Parts: sequence; structure tokens; C-alpha cells
Amino acid sequence: MKRVILITSTYNGEKYLPALLDSIASQTYSKIELFVRDDGSTDSTVSILRNYQNNFPQGKRLILVNDTTNDWKNRGAHQSYNFLIRSLERADYYMFCDQDDVWCPDKVSRAVAHMNKYPAHLPILYTHNYYVCDNELHVEHMLHGRQSISPEEMPSINLAQVIMTGTWAGVGMAQAFNHTLKEFAFHTGNFRRSIAIDCWISWVVAGMNGALIYDKKPLAYYRRHPGTFSCGDAGGLLRYRDWLRHMQRHCDNIVYGLLDYRRLYGKKVSKDRADFLTLFTSRRRLQKCLYPHRLRERLPDEIAFRLLILAGKI
Repeated sequence: MKRVILITSTYNGEKYLPALLDSIASQTYSKIELFVRDDGSTDSTVSILRNYQNNFPQGKRLILVNDTTNDWKNRGAHQSYNFLIRSLERADYYMFCDQDDVWCPDKVSRAVAHMNKYPAHLPILYTHNYYVCDNELHVEHMLHGRQSISPEEMPSINLAQVIMTGTWAGVGMAQAFNHTLKEFAFHTGNFRRSIAIDCWISWVVAGMNGALIYDKKPLAYYRRHPGTFSCGDAGGLLRYRDWLRHMQRHCDNIVYGLLDYRRLYGKKVSKDRADFLTLFTSRRRLQKCLYPHRLRERLPDEIAFRLLILAGKI
């Protein structure tokens, strides 16, 4: 049976964390290891984790990484996940999870079955559909359908749109990936720890011409509440409210991500992708604004990004 490691960082999650842990304990895939780093919680989160640690079903383990590192500092979500993933033991597959979501019972088993279809030496990223919910898990909507992309198709994908979209391959809680992609994304060299790792890993699988697997079946309940860290895939006016609220973080994620991506992968990607990286890490605002390929799928987003480029934000 393939070894699967789940990865999460917790912070003051006592309200919703038990529902996530119950759903992981109920997974049909029988061999799961959940590695948790608590990011300095001041509520009962750590006590909840210890209780589940002692009562997880046979074959499943919960490992509180802080017990080994003795590091209980609040480092922020991106830095906490980044530290955690670099320190993990080797596994066949890895999956992110958020402390406030709920997983369907077959989420892990379906991810493993899909990724098993490709040879292990290829970088593989799996993502799935999910239910977007309010804080009480009332379903608001599902995502629009996306497409799987094979390694043969990936060279034709526009890297500019991949990076500008950020969560091009879905949000972290819906992602799973193999060891080869982990090596490419997190062990090629260091990148700024403020960069969102779910964005980063999707940029890497595209640039390295790996496989993107999209599972159309909804496999989790993505809980959105006032404390939700990312804007994810909100719909309607919520999408733009969240985008504006996090605009500076999005822009910094792209700007610093481009700089580090070019430094680490600029000589590994095709010439047209290397030219894009060179242009967008320069200060040539007008040339960037006139870039001849789409940066975003939706026209309002495209216009907004061109204006942000002119304003010097990207």
C-alpha cells in the first residue's frame, strides 16, 4: 500500500478542528499519517490534537511535529506549511488539509487511485472538485469543471496565466502530489516563505511539464467563514470582495514568486517561458502591460491585472 502523508498547520482551530479530524479518521484508505504543526494556538487546539492522537483508528497516525522540534511560535500559515513540508519523512503521496474543512470518506483513496495511473518519476499534481460552504457547512455552490492535463499537453500551457491565476490548479486543501513533484517544488532551492505553497506547487508542475489530474467528484466541504485565510474560489461579489481584501498579498505572492521561480527554474523551462519570466521580473511596465498572451481567464480579472501592472504592483 502506498504511503500517504497528510499535512496541516493549525491555529486556534478548536471550533472546527474536530470535524476535520473525524473525517480523516473515517477515510476508507487505511494507512494514513497526519503530520500537524501547531502555529502557536492559544485555545484548546493542542489538547484536541493530543486527544485524537491517542484515539486514532488502527493504521492511522497523528504526529504533532512541535513535540519533536519544540517550536511553538506563530509563524503564519505560509511559513508554517513551508517549514512542515520540508521536514517531512519520505512518502509516495502527500496531501494538504485545512483545519476547518471536512473530507468525504473516499478522498484519499480516489487521489491515490488517480495518481497511481502515472509513473512515479513524473511530477504529478492531483486536485478535485469540492463543495463551497458557509461556516455551518451549508453548501453554497460547487466549482466549474476543470480539465486534466497530461505531460504531453503541458508544454502548450501558458505559464503566464498559471502564475497570474495563483490557484490555477486549485486551492491547497484539494491538492495531492507525488514525491517527484515534492522534490522539484521544495528541494530544488529555497524560495521566500511568504509565497503560497499551493500556488507554488501548481506553477512548478506546469513549468516542469508534469501531469495535472482533475477529479470532477466533490470530495470535501470547503468551509468559508470570517476567519478564512485565503479567498479560494468564492463566487459572485464575494470573489471580488475577497480579491480586494487580499490584493496586496496576491500581488506580493506573484512578484516574489516570479523572482524566485526565475532564479530556480529559469534555465529549466522552455525559451518562451524563460522570456516571460525575464520580462515580468523586469521594471518594463509598458512591455508587461502589452504582453500578447492572456494573463487571466475572465475579462474583468484581465483588465484588473493590466491596470495593476501599469500601477507597478506586478
